[in-house]
Amino acid sequence: MNNHSIIAVARKHVIYTFLLVSMLLVPVSMICAQAGGIVPVRSAQGTVPVAPPTTATLQNPLTKVTSIGDLVKSGLQVFSYIAVLFAVMMLIVVGFQYIMARGNPEAVTKASMWLLYIVIGLAIVIGARIAVTIVINTMSATGVVDPNVIQSAQNANSIN
Repeated sequence: MNNHSIIAVARKHVIYTFLLVSMLLVPVSMICAQAGGIVPVRSAQGTVPVAPPTTATLQNPLTKVTSIGDLVKSGLQVFSYIAVLFAVMMLIVVGFQYIMARGNPEAVTKASMWLLYIVIGLAIVIGARIAVTIVINTMSATGVVDPNVIQSAQNANSIN
């Protein structure tokens, strides 16, 4: 590497660091400003005292999450939706790969392997959901676990 490329990389690192620190400090300064401020205001008569700071509270952005089970349920739902959406997008890409192969055996083989990977991935995601449901139902039917624990697990596994 020559000096110009090292300087360019260092300049990029400085700019990214500045942007990251700025993004982190802006929300903190906004919360401090809402809490009553921390800098005294100077006027012609002298320094004006700042009102005592008030308590700032942060509200839970996940209003439907009230327990660990709800958090797990929400996480599983989001993961399942993202996995299925990603699989559909990849199926479209593989379809284009088949079209662009134009009979080239190597390209067709590559597209076929991608199709296999997509199907296996979807099977794992759907199979995991089915396995959790089977385990919960089996434990509930045999009475091995306390019914309250089973109810909590069923609530976490249900899809609304």
